[in-house]
Amino acid sequence: MKAQTLPSLPLAVSTPVATSSSQEGGLDFSSLLSTLRRRALLIAGVAATVTVAAGVRAYLSPPSYSATFEVLIQPLSAETEVISTLSDVPINQRSSDLSLADQTRILASPGVLQPVINDLRAKGLEGCVPETQASLTGRSNEELQNACYARVKSRLSIQLTKDSRIFQTSYQGDSAQDVEYAATLIAKTFLDYGLASRQRDLQQGLSFLDDKIPDARQRVDELQAELQNLRQTSSLITPADEGDKISGQIAAFENQYRAVLIELEENLTRYEELQQQLTQQPQDASVSSVLSANSRYQALVQELLALDSQIAQTSTLFLDTSPDMQVLQEQRRNLLALMAREGANTQRELMGQIDVLAARESALSDTLAGLNVDVGQLAGVTRQFTDLERELVLANTNLGQLLERRDTLQIEAAQRELPWELITPATLSTDIANLQNSLVLGALLGLLLGTGLALALDSQKDVLYTPRDLKRVTPVPILGVIPNNSAVEQGYDEQYLISLYQSVAESLNMTNYESNGKGPKRKTIPTEDLYTYREAFRSLVANLQRLDADRPLRSLVISSADNQLADSTTAAYLAWAAAELGNRVLLIDTDFRFPHLHDFLELPNQQGFANILAGELDLKNVIKRSPTEPNLFVLTTGSTTVDPARLLSSTKMKQFVAKTESYFDLVIYDSPPFSEYADAALLSAETSGLVLVSHLGTVKSAQLEQTLEKLWISKIPLIGLIAKEATSKTTLLPV
Repeated sequence: MKAQTLPSLPLAVSTPVATSSSQEGGLDFSSLLSTLRRRALLIAGVAATVTVAAGVRAYLSPPSYSATFEVLIQPLSAETEVISTLSDVPINQRSSDLSLADQTRILASPGVLQPVINDLRAKGLEGCVPETQASLTGRSNEELQNACYARVKSRLSIQLTKDSRIFQTSYQGDSAQDVEYAATLIAKTFLDYGLASRQRDLQQGLSFLDDKIPDARQRVDELQAELQNLRQTSSLITPADEGDKISGQIAAFENQYRAVLIELEENLTRYEELQQQLTQQPQDASVSSVLSANSRYQALVQELLALDSQIAQTSTLFLDTSPDMQVLQEQRRNLLALMAREGANTQRELMGQIDVLAARESALSDTLAGLNVDVGQLAGVTRQFTDLERELVLANTNLGQLLERRDTLQIEAAQRELPWELITPATLSTDIANLQNSLVLGALLGLLLGTGLALALDSQKDVLYTPRDLKRVTPVPILGVIPNNSAVEQGYDEQYLISLYQSVAESLNMTNYESNGKGPKRKTIPTEDLYTYREAFRSLVANLQRLDADRPLRSLVISSADNQLADSTTAAYLAWAAAELGNRVLLIDTDFRFPHLHDFLELPNQQGFANILAGELDLKNVIKRSPTEPNLFVLTTGSTTVDPARLLSSTKMKQFVAKTESYFDLVIYDSPPFSEYADAALLSAETSGLVLVSHLGTVKSAQLEQTLEKLWISKIPLIGLIAKEATSKTTLLPV
């Protein structure tokens, strides 16, 4: 009965392998720390070298001297700023409009430093060759002048204090006396330049004002002449006075005109009333206001009333035809005639008054119309007069300001007060290289350079050092990580593997063989604990069991992803760990070109896997069972002259795979590197899949990507990767 079977992962790995384009973004700190640990010696060496060089340089560097002074640039006066705004001088030619940053560049220009250069050349200071010695150098005077300026400028530093108008100037050199002299000379030159700049600005302002004042005076004269001519032609002193006069006249005439209109209207009304009253009975006409005011008419009315009373009394005594009544009637008719004549006279008098008022109203209307015409004409004259008067005021004001500013500038130009102030005179200081600071800075710079060099070397080598690097290159699952173990790396654990695949007697014979000097002497097993190393293989087998419980993993091929020889230690320990968990395991060495598993396990190799595929022997005749682990079996390569590719692609190979999978729970094929030979690909095509061993610290990302690309093209099922951690020295199995 078979023991517990191993499950397998899905066998279809047909998607393209992700390359570096699918890498995660951001900085990988763990990878960076790993690189720094690997290159610790290089970084330390570079840091030590730079530190020593910095210390030697600081120790051997001679002292240098510097003199520093500060100059305050005073802002311009209010008068000069106003003139600057009026001046038509281009902005880039006015020192008052230059920014402070431009001022620093101008101060270091050849034009400003020319007096300094001339003085230093005359005294032969600061390496400047005097003009009298120019012929001895073979260089022209202009070249020596430029060389002296370049030397002085290289030693001169002008800095502007933030948010202020203070320039801090420093001059460096090798001689304390020369440095102090040059700094003092430069400070004086800067102050002279400030004074010259101020005088130049003032002269430019004066020239501008001298050009503008005649034009302003001529403009005032022209406006005054126009204003005088306007007064003469309009016969007025000022439009305001004339306007007040006309306005008063218009108001008076308008009052008279309204009074005449009212009186005329009243007389017309009285005339109509009189005309109506005169058509009535005489005794009724007395109610008219006009007739009521007429005394003669009122006397006739009274006589008429008395006569009517007398007629009324007489009529009681006499008849109307009686002489007395006839006399009275005649008298009454005469009175009525008199009253009618008096009413007509009154009507004519009232009509005369109406005519007088109408004539007066017409005259007043004509007078007002004439005054209104004068007002319209006066409005135009007033506008002209106001415009001329306003322009004349502005012209006089402008002329007065120009004259006042010219006087102010003339006063300022006559003064020789320095506009700039030397607030800190030239102060000499000695600069000596600080050995301690130089060492610290050298160490920091060395660490940075060493780290950069280490990262550059790692990026050039393109070597994968950690499992994280593997995940960065490919999404293929990592089945397990085999830690680095110094005992296994140095071969101390070979006795344990040999004991798994050989009997005790065979081991003793081999030990005697070695003691007689006929073979390599084995190393004894050290006391170092190998538990962690072996436990990694148990975890690897456990991961294989958890891949896919529905599809059993019956056989797998162990190959390397890089160009190193296949690691038989990995295959041997994997077979032991799977057998220890209760699986019947067969380990087969399939490297026909360079068989080495039998040497590593000290087993005979006269007959083996190649002989079975060649049809010379049967499996049961060459297979060997572990004396200490009953579930573990091993099959060496054997010997044959047939091409390995022919054997692995034959029908016998397919039959062998089917046969061994029916006998064993897991068959492990230890094959040569996948990228070097086709053996691993031929084996993987017949088995359950391929497991790639990546030797961290030696495998490159390009090699791994190329190997995975070949797997994808050939449709070979890839189970996963086994990562072997980097070692201080890569140990390859003997060929």
